[in-house]
Amino acid sequence: MEEMNRFDKKLDIVNKLLNLSFKFGVIAGGAVVLFYSWKIGYFPKDVSLGDGFLFLLLAITFGGVYLFFVVSLTSLGIVLRPLWHVLQNLYLKGAELYKKLKNEPLDYPGFTIEKPGFEHFVLAIFGLFFVVFFGLPEVKVLGTLILCTWVCALMWSICQQNGREIRELRAEELESDEQKDRLKRLSDAQPIFLGILLVLPLLIGGVSGKLLDGAMRLANVRSDQVTVHIKKPYVKYADEHGFKGSESRFGADYSKFENSSVLFNGFGKNVVIELYDEGMAPEKLVIPSDHVHII
Repeated sequence: MEEMNRFDKKLDIVNKLLNLSFKFGVIAGGAVVLFYSWKIGYFPKDVSLGDGFLFLLLAITFGGVYLFFVVSLTSLGIVLRPLWHVLQNLYLKGAELYKKLKNEPLDYPGFTIEKPGFEHFVLAIFGLFFVVFFGLPEVKVLGTLILCTWVCALMWSICQQNGREIRELRAEELESDEQKDRLKRLSDAQPIFLGILLVLPLLIGGVSGKLLDGAMRLANVRSDQVTVHIKKPYVKYADEHGFKGSESRFGADYSKFENSSVLFNGFGKNVVIELYDEGMAPEKLVIPSDHVHII
């Protein structure tokens, strides 16, 4: 009977986590579409009910990608626990020396990163891949990602440590107001630490733009290095900006443009295309979806 109760509790926790992940995915996906639309300078119009379903799928897609990114970075930070503690010890020794020289008190609460489990080592491999893939091309991004792994691991560790203390306090008969206040403060702080953990990589990771583009590619909203065939009269907009198309196999009404990018497709009645040509600045065109073929 006790085993069944434990199993039921685990199922309840998993169910709550899945519901939280779904809600977060939908909210994050909505924010992503708006932010990405602002980034490319286009907001979809004439969105239908079917587009709303596609939006929900996009939200879930990005939510899943982003949650996996956060979990991987957090796991990498937890696996690097010895490094963070070594750095902390070096800081403490330097601070103690400074205290002796300046005769000032040392006020440093310190931190403890949770010990990693097997699952952390597995997910840390993906976290390392993200750091190398996003960080190596840019030193600044590499630095912020390393900082992000530490902060994520710290936030997760604080949540775990506070969670254990909350369970201990709830198991006791709280008599003093101090214990009750302590329980309330810890309970109120848990969502804050969890929120920081979820939002921080998007804010300081230095990869928000790349994550957005990657999620849009995964959802087939964005496509790079494609060939587009534009139908008249919208070809004239490309001609006005100096882009000359070539003969298209779709007929005389179409012109072909190679090495282009589709920035937005799948929502509403228009497609946003970005044309490229050597020695020219890229140009965005908004064309009705029934006047363009994407190869």
